[in-house]
Amino acid sequence: MPKRYHLNRADLAQAVAVELRTCQDVKNQQRLLAARLAASGQLTAAQIAEQLGISRRCFFDWMSALKAGGLAGLLERQHGGGAVPQVQGDALKELQAGLQSGRWKRAKEIQHWLRERHTIRLKLAGVYYWLGKLGGVLKVPRKTHAQKWRGDDQVAQSPQFNNEQFGFQYRSIFVSGYRTVLCM
Repeated sequence: MPKRYHLNRADLAQAVAVELRTCQDVKNQQRLLAARLAASGQLTAAQIAEQLGISRRCFFDWMSALKAGGLAGLLERQHGGGAVPQVQGDALKELQAGLQSGRWKRAKEIQHWLRERHTIRLKLAGVYYWLGKLGGVLKVPRKTHAQKWRGDDQVAQSPQFNNEQFGFQYRSIFVSGYRTVLCM
């Protein structure tokens, strides 16, 4: 039978209990809950890790950090959180304001503006990423063929498709290749 894990530090157990009541961050709550379960001494390390959805190694790392650095050591995260975004600070604020005011019509214009004004070199894919992230919409519509099927507006105007003709109500018709599909 596996040995139950016990923290054996009453001072840390009390501090963890107090901090757990006021903690708002989910990741910190998970770490504090692991320490609380370890302080109770009723479960094995594998059971605690399984309850929290973490590995045993992660659990032992957290407990080592708690014993070495106290509560601050447990809640400190070791990773940087990813790469620093290229567009940030004043450039980001100006980009948001420019998108809201409709300053640019094409992504290429935004790319040129970022390079000239803020010395930020982005590929067009990067500009489209920031457009999507900030909710920007370009003003120039995409080119379409003059004889392209337009959808529901042509079905409604077409005399050959009549709702009463089929004996049931339909909303739209899609023509794909040689097959016609009625959507009800």
